[in-house]
Amino acid sequence: MKNDNTRSRCMLGTATALAALTLGTAFAHAQSDADKRGSTLTIGLASQAECLDPQQHQHGFDSQQGRALVDSLTDQSQQDAATIVPWLATSWQINDDATEYTFALRNDVTFSDGTKLDAGVVKANFDALKAIPAAAGAEYLTAVKEITVVDPLTVKIAFSEPNIAFLAASATTRLGIVSAATAAKTSDERCKEGIVGSGPFLIERHVYNEELVLTRREGYNWASKVLKHQGEAYLDKVVYKVIPEASVRTGALTSGQVDITAASYQDADALKDGGYNIINASYVGTSAALFFNTARPLAGDLAVRRAFLHAINTAEIVELVQNGYVEAAKGLLTPVTPGFLDQSAEIAFDPELSEKILDEAGWVKGADGFREKNGTRLQLIGAFWANPTNIQLFEVIQQQAALVGIDVKVNPEPSSPAYLQGQIDGKYDFFRWHWSLADVDVLRKDYSSEGLNRLRLPAGNAIDPLLFAQKGIVDPAKRVETTNEAQRIIIDQAYSVPLFSPDSLWAASPKVKDFGFAASGPSQIVYDTWIEK
Repeated sequence: MKNDNTRSRCMLGTATALAALTLGTAFAHAQSDADKRGSTLTIGLASQAECLDPQQHQHGFDSQQGRALVDSLTDQSQQDAATIVPWLATSWQINDDATEYTFALRNDVTFSDGTKLDAGVVKANFDALKAIPAAAGAEYLTAVKEITVVDPLTVKIAFSEPNIAFLAASATTRLGIVSAATAAKTSDERCKEGIVGSGPFLIERHVYNEELVLTRREGYNWASKVLKHQGEAYLDKVVYKVIPEASVRTGALTSGQVDITAASYQDADALKDGGYNIINASYVGTSAALFFNTARPLAGDLAVRRAFLHAINTAEIVELVQNGYVEAAKGLLTPVTPGFLDQSAEIAFDPELSEKILDEAGWVKGADGFREKNGTRLQLIGAFWANPTNIQLFEVIQQQAALVGIDVKVNPEPSSPAYLQGQIDGKYDFFRWHWSLADVDVLRKDYSSEGLNRLRLPAGNAIDPLLFAQKGIVDPAKRVETTNEAQRIIIDQAYSVPLFSPDSLWAASPKVKDFGFAASGPSQIVYDTWIEK
């Protein structure tokens, strides 16, 4: 029954979001642009990003406030993530082996400091970003060999190896273009002071962990065709208020103190019944999963990883933790992601198989129900960025693992930088992770040894050649064959435990119209948003 309930709630959540968007669009036809202009949109957040730079931040700013501040070379919609359309770039050329990308730029774009977009600014952006190893956008640029300013409005990016996925990456907020002055700052300065972008809003005021206020830019007129109108944004301001407690955020929405709020899964049903729109923005990219650090003694044991994989009941997780508003994972990628391979059978919940694997590997249960082998307790350290949902998630994982004799010690990290540093330092046996990119190359970003090498894979591993090769395979069928093989190996080796298709759940007043999301992130789009008066 849990699977059926989960499926129905997921479908209902999606249907609610689509209905909200459709009603907003239908109503919009009767409204003139003048009717839509004005008003302040107030959004309740559970937490505030610690870095005000969408190119750098790994947890939230790029997908919440970032898209209002920066535009990208290209764009793609959440409804059709496979189609790339022009934005700051009017056109592009890709050579036969996808090692060179040449972008022609618009000639009318300015940043909020008054400076103009040109090829030199794009070069400065990517040169600076690739020098920040832990930055979110830097991992798309690791193989950049040279960036050339062909002329003032043409920039060429050359890679040392084929990179067919870069066009999709160029549509992300993480590669959103900032001003030359911002690109020249240190990474810390950009995080603390915020950035100057070419987007429809700019930062007016920021008080960390309390409030961020964005103000509409005058003269903005270069939105991509994915968006619903041209010209300036409709809203005068967007105010983000940090309200950590879910129940207080819900109260702020129902009392009219905020117009939209990050919704808790537990409150979503009641809000929906009360006439509020529930918007379930699904991620395009990898499933939320537990990533193993194979360099650690116990997490490096294949039998332990395989036993853990089959000990986790994902159907129970999505029912207990997300109240059925997300779907249990069916593979390493979410079903809407290009290159998705259904691996439901290979990752199925099977605690009897887990027990069998551990018994055969010599792990013996003690009086307390946990296993030992040669005096070593089967204890794994699991880490996550602390928030109420993750805390509940790891409590359930801890309980499920205990049923087969695996002792999970949870390590909640208080901040995004601490969590990222813990991954870099290799402090954990496993940790929760996922990434958004509307291309199958997201597998390389998360699972290869390139960049942060989250799995701590050794040289000569079996998946790197496949994930690196797929970047240069132009034939779609051959590329899928290659990525399918990589996905099979990752699951066979139990390098990760796919849990669920991640989402971003929001509740909105029915007066809010055309609040949407981009494909990657999924990044909030407040440019088209307006409030019914």
